[in-house]
Amino acid sequence: MAKRPVGVLSLGILILAVAVSATASVVNVLGGISEIFAFTLILFGLWIVILAGMRAANPEGYGGGALNTFSGGILLTTIGGLWLLFVRDLFVGYLLPILLLVVGVLVAIAGIRAWRK
Repeated sequence: MAKRPVGVLSLGILILAVAVSATASVVNVLGGISEIFAFTLILFGLWIVILAGMRAANPEGYGGGALNTFSGGILLTTIGGLWLLFVRDLFVGYLLPILLLVVGVLVAIAGIRAWRK
């Protein structure tokens, strides 16, 4: 069993991310429902990166390591950011190369890490 279960905390952070995104929409920082979801993904991805730091400080004996959590957070943040750019029609031609670049870097880091062990 995990020493510090973070499931309820993560659910609370997700609800806060939705609340912040909805508030940003009300004050006309975000345009529509699609931008609310994209911004929520960005915020929750950042929470997962913070969670990876907490996991690195206190590693558990089972489950995925901090690198897996960090990679998931970076990927979620990237997808949210690319979605937001797509909805706003910004840098549309670069969206797929940016996604492939981030995924490639994460895979290379995981490969180097596995190779060193």
